[in-house]
Amino acid sequence: INKFVSEVAVGIFYYPFFKVESSIVELVDVRNESRELRQMLVESSVKISALEEQMRENERLRAVLGFDPPPGYDLVPAKVISVSSDKVPISAVINKGSQDSVRVNQAVINEDGLIGRIVEVMPDFSTVQLLTDPANRVAVRVTESRDMGIAKYGISEGMYLDNFPIQGRVEPGNTVISSGLGGVYPGGLKVGTVRSVKRPEDAPFCDVKLDPTANFYSLDELFVLRSQPR
Repeated sequence: INKFVSEVAVGIFYYPFFKVESSIVELVDVRNESRELRQMLVESSVKISALEEQMRENERLRAVLGFDPPPGYDLVPAKVISVSSDKVPISAVINKGSQDSVRVNQAVINEDGLIGRIVEVMPDFSTVQLLTDPANRVAVRVTESRDMGIAKYGISEGMYLDNFPIQGRVEPGNTVISSGLGGVYPGGLKVGTVRSVKRPEDAPFCDVKLDPTANFYSLDELFVLRSQPR
């Protein structure tokens, strides 16, 4: 009996302390859960803000370029870190890489039109081969006539249409866009405006000079055309 009475007395004496301890543990758990919830809310808010910013960039670019990204693509905004040149700019390094789903051969544009393509990718940066690189070329078409050709850049002659047939329909002021042929550049991206057309007698090809729509000497914000996950 005495043992029973002692146990009851001890239980009565310590019960309030057990209750307090239990309440403290519960408060700590609630505080931890609250902290985790706040962190999740912050992370969600950041993700939502990033998505909203990307949507705004898409809308701004669409308004300026007058076209939507091709079906299955979205736009990855990127900053130019450095530009390499040999009399003219030929490549640029941007601050987006494989961790941003950037891949080799993705097209790169800005608000003026086509800039080039991705040729090298690292986790957090990539190299863009510019259209001003003489080794680069783009399958294009003249928007007014739909006639097709190849746009290239020469260090001395600038941008021109290579091997454009003498009977091809092209005039100064015409707009030249990517045709989508070749599997690298989607169709509809602005490349240049026809500056001059010469049709030498007894020659199979026209001499067509272009003014690039983009200013390759002042590259800042670029956009990678990224394939959307299927």
